[in-house]
Amino acid sequence: MQDVTRFAGILRWGARLLSGIIIAFWGFFLLAHLFGSAGSPSRPLVSADYLMLGALLISLTGLLLAWKWEAAGALITLIAFGIIAAVNWRVVIFPGTLIPITAILFLIAWQLGKNSPTRNAALGNG
Repeated sequence: MQDVTRFAGILRWGARLLSGIIIAFWGFFLLAHLFGSAGSPSRPLVSADYLMLGALLISLTGLLLAWKWEAAGALITLIAFGIIAAVNWRVVIFPGTLIPITAILFLIAWQLGKNSPTRNAALGNG
Protein backbone atom coordinates (compact mmCIF):
# COMPACT_ATOMS: atom_id res chain seq x y z
CA MET A 1 0.00 0.00 0.00
CA GLN A 2 2.98 2.27 0.60
CA ASP A 3 3.88 1.96 -3.09
CA VAL A 4 0.41 3.14 -4.12
CA THR A 5 0.66 6.15 -1.82
CA ARG A 6 4.09 6.99 -3.18
CA PHE A 7 2.89 6.61 -6.79
CA ALA A 8 -0.09 8.87 -6.02
CA GLY A 9 2.30 11.50 -4.68
CA ILE A 10 4.47 11.29 -7.78
CA LEU A 11 1.40 11.65 -10.01
CA ARG A 12 0.13 14.56 -7.91
CA TRP A 13 3.39 16.49 -8.14
CA GLY A 14 3.74 15.67 -11.82
CA ALA A 15 0.26 17.07 -12.42
CA ARG A 16 1.11 20.14 -10.35
CA LEU A 17 4.29 20.72 -12.34
CA LEU A 18 2.46 20.34 -15.65
CA SER A 19 -0.38 22.59 -14.52
CA GLY A 20 2.09 25.25 -13.40
CA ILE A 21 3.76 25.20 -16.81
CA ILE A 22 0.39 25.31 -18.61
CA ILE A 23 -0.92 28.18 -16.49
CA ALA A 24 2.31 30.15 -16.87
CA PHE A 25 2.31 29.63 -20.66
CA TRP A 26 -1.34 30.53 -21.24
CA GLY A 27 -1.26 33.25 -18.60
CA PHE A 28 1.66 34.95 -20.33
CA PHE A 29 -0.11 34.99 -23.68
CA LEU A 30 -3.46 36.06 -22.23
CA LEU A 31 -1.87 38.92 -20.30
CA ALA A 32 0.33 39.93 -23.25
CA HIS A 33 -2.73 40.02 -25.48
CA LEU A 34 -4.73 41.96 -22.92
CA PHE A 35 -2.07 44.58 -22.19
CA GLY A 36 0.07 44.43 -25.33
CA SER A 37 -0.19 46.74 -28.29
CA ALA A 38 -0.40 43.97 -30.90
CA GLY A 39 -3.62 42.51 -29.51
CA SER A 40 -5.99 43.41 -32.31
CA PRO A 41 -7.75 40.38 -33.84
CA SER A 42 -7.16 39.43 -37.46
CA ARG A 43 -10.91 39.06 -37.98
CA PRO A 44 -14.04 40.06 -36.12
CA LEU A 45 -14.60 37.86 -33.09
CA VAL A 46 -17.74 35.71 -33.04
CA SER A 47 -19.59 34.12 -30.14
CA ALA A 48 -17.63 30.86 -30.54
CA ASP A 49 -14.40 32.77 -29.90
CA TYR A 50 -15.75 34.23 -26.68
CA LEU A 51 -17.11 30.83 -25.62
CA MET A 52 -13.70 29.23 -26.18
CA LEU A 53 -11.90 32.00 -24.30
CA GLY A 54 -14.30 31.72 -21.37
CA ALA A 55 -13.98 27.93 -21.29
CA LEU A 56 -10.18 28.23 -21.47
CA LEU A 57 -10.18 30.57 -18.47
CA ILE A 58 -12.45 28.15 -16.60
CA SER A 59 -10.19 25.19 -17.47
CA LEU A 60 -7.12 27.08 -16.23
CA THR A 61 -9.00 27.99 -13.05
CA GLY A 62 -9.88 24.31 -12.67
CA LEU A 63 -6.19 23.41 -12.87
CA LEU A 64 -5.46 25.95 -10.14
CA LEU A 65 -8.26 24.54 -7.98
CA ALA A 66 -6.92 21.02 -8.49
CA TRP A 67 -3.87 21.92 -6.41
CA LYS A 68 -6.14 21.99 -3.35
CA TRP A 69 -9.23 20.02 -4.43
CA GLU A 70 -8.00 17.50 -6.97
CA ALA A 71 -11.29 15.89 -8.01
CA ALA A 72 -13.32 19.10 -8.24
CA GLY A 73 -10.63 21.04 -10.07
CA ALA A 74 -9.97 18.20 -12.51
CA LEU A 75 -13.68 17.77 -13.28
CA ILE A 76 -14.11 21.51 -13.86
CA THR A 77 -11.11 21.43 -16.20
CA LEU A 78 -12.39 18.41 -18.14
CA ILE A 79 -15.89 19.87 -18.56
CA ALA A 80 -14.50 23.21 -19.73
CA PHE A 81 -12.10 21.50 -22.12
CA GLY A 82 -14.99 19.43 -23.45
CA ILE A 83 -16.79 22.68 -24.29
CA ILE A 84 -13.68 23.98 -26.05
CA ALA A 85 -13.34 20.74 -28.03
CA ALA A 86 -17.03 20.81 -28.99
CA VAL A 87 -16.66 24.34 -30.37
CA ASN A 88 -13.36 23.67 -32.16
CA TRP A 89 -12.09 20.09 -32.34
CA ARG A 90 -8.63 21.20 -33.50
CA VAL A 91 -7.64 22.16 -29.96
CA VAL A 92 -7.55 18.46 -29.10
CA ILE A 93 -4.35 18.19 -31.14
CA PHE A 94 -1.08 18.55 -29.20
CA PRO A 95 -0.27 20.76 -27.23
CA GLY A 96 -3.94 21.28 -26.35
CA THR A 97 -4.09 17.73 -25.05
CA LEU A 98 -1.84 18.67 -22.13
CA ILE A 99 -4.74 20.36 -20.33
CA PRO A 100 -7.01 17.27 -20.11
CA ILE A 101 -4.03 14.96 -19.56
CA THR A 102 -3.05 17.04 -16.53
CA ALA A 103 -6.63 16.95 -15.24
CA ILE A 104 -6.69 13.16 -15.65
CA LEU A 105 -3.42 12.90 -13.71
CA PHE A 106 -5.04 14.87 -10.88
CA LEU A 107 -8.04 12.52 -10.94
CA ILE A 108 -5.84 9.41 -10.83
CA ALA A 109 -3.77 10.84 -7.97
CA TRP A 110 -6.97 11.68 -6.09
CA GLN A 111 -8.39 8.20 -6.66
CA LEU A 112 -5.20 6.47 -5.55
CA GLY A 113 -4.71 8.79 -2.58
CA LYS A 114 -8.24 8.76 -1.21
CA ASN A 115 -7.91 5.22 0.13
CA SER A 116 -4.34 5.53 1.38
CA PRO A 117 -3.67 4.53 4.99
CA THR A 118 -1.92 7.86 5.65
CA ARG A 119 -4.97 9.85 4.60
CA ASN A 120 -7.38 7.58 6.50
CA ALA A 121 -5.28 7.96 9.68
CA ALA A 122 -5.21 11.75 9.28
CA LEU A 123 -8.99 11.81 8.89
CA GLY A 124 -9.51 9.51 11.89
CA ASN A 125 -10.76 6.61 9.77
CA GLY A 126 -7.75 4.37 10.39
